[in-house]
Amino acid sequence: MTKAQISKAHYLKVAQKFGFTKRELELGFLKVSGFSNRRIAYMFGISEQTVKNHFTHIYEKAWVPGRNEFRELFTAEDE
Repeated sequence: MTKAQISKAHYLKVAQKFGFTKRELELGFLKVSGFSNRRIAYMFGISEQTVKNHFTHIYEKAWVPGRNEFRELFTAEDE
């Protein structure tokens, strides 16, 4: 899998072990697909701060400090 491509099936397979809510799963997939917080906020009709709050919770559940490490969870070859 290239860095730019993470399939939805692969994302869901890895993400299921973190106990994300439905909304967190949706937002997380958009983030690993390369969307910015601003674009995600626009797509869902919520504020950019709300998106940031969701990602704070997502990163805590996944035990990662930020977006790069979050993306690496889904690009690791031996999942």
